[in-house]
Amino acid sequence: MSKEDTFSDGDDFEKLLNSFINSKVDDFEDENENENDDDDNKKETLKDDADATDDEGDENLHLSPQGMRENEKVSEEFAKEVAETFDAARTAIEEEDKSPELKGEESELAQAFINYKSSINKICQNKQISPYDWQFEIDYLYPNYKPSVGHLLAEDVIAGWNLLQEIFPDTIGRFNITATDEEFLNFAETLRDQNLQLAVISYVEILIDMESCELTYQTKLLKYQEKHIKRLLYEEYLERKERQKRFVEAVEKKDFPIDAERLISNYFRVAQKDVDGAFKALTTNPAIFAPIDFAKIKPRFFGLVKVTPKDGIRVNLEIGKFMKKVKV
Repeated sequence: MSKEDTFSDGDDFEKLLNSFINSKVDDFEDENENENDDDDNKKETLKDDADATDDEGDENLHLSPQGMRENEKVSEEFAKEVAETFDAARTAIEEEDKSPELKGEESELAQAFINYKSSINKICQNKQISPYDWQFEIDYLYPNYKPSVGHLLAEDVIAGWNLLQEIFPDTIGRFNITATDEEFLNFAETLRDQNLQLAVISYVEILIDMESCELTYQTKLLKYQEKHIKRLLYEEYLERKERQKRFVEAVEKKDFPIDAERLISNYFRVAQKDVDGAFKALTTNPAIFAPIDFAKIKPRFFGLVKVTPKDGIRVNLEIGKFMKKVKV
């Protein structure tokens, strides 16, 4: 594989950012102006930390395979943080609205259940049958609908329908439970018992409203998760760029005749796929990541000896030796 093929693949992480972040980062910033200030502060903090590290001689970051694997551990921790975001998102969605009143689909769902419960209780009273012990309460929908509440509601709805089948075996008992909503409503129009008719209509309404509430919940959940994962990705991106920047500055301080930014950037890209191979190439032939600029090689003996290919080889080895020991 040629160098051009190797680098044309690009950084997998940056590809992910291009597809997931860059297309939406403007919207993200517009919706979170205050949060952007925090991002700027974070950038300054990272820069200050980098400067402080240079001054103090911190040896926590280095380009060895071990150092790159330490960076991989950071990525693993980042992935774990992303996974935890999903659970945090569910909690936030369920607690985001403390309004004392139900809204939209949840209000309609609450009313449908009240009608369903009331009509079945009246039927049981008229038939002198012990009423069903309902488990679901309207208060469970506060502050908003959530899947766990939906499961509890579904259990009550099914139990109520089974009770109707026992009470009305010749009507409800013979009706196909898998019928469409329209068939349910048409069936309800044929019933003479008003309480039974209301129960059938409410049953259909509950199914429709539950589906609507579930879709709304999932939509909000996905938006919340996307927002926070986007932020985590962006912060990880800034941290990685800052790490690379510190190594670039270390190379530039040595005034080597090579594009330091290109050298480090290409090394980090290859190291994502092959840590050991990338480090070996960097320390033995760094020119594979960025070419030696012969125009910047200083002639020896006060300019009397012209630069030759051997000088390029010499500089290449010097850079490799430095990269093997560099710590920032």
